[in-house]
Amino acid sequence: MTEHQWKEVSKYFLDHGNRKLSTEEKEAIKLAIDQANNLNELLQVAFASLTIDADR
Repeated sequence: MTEHQWKEVSKYFLDHGNRKLSTEEKEAIKLAIDQANNLNELLQVAFASLTIDADR
């Protein structure tokens, strides 16, 4: 998969997942996904975003 495809898949799962995120939180994560320059940064965004709703 290309980097663009990984980003699109990540945003799809963000929108259609069962995580309890507000619209603003989702938009911020999507922005971080778009700004990731490589797969490593994309994974860092993914792992960091997991902590947002960990206590909900």
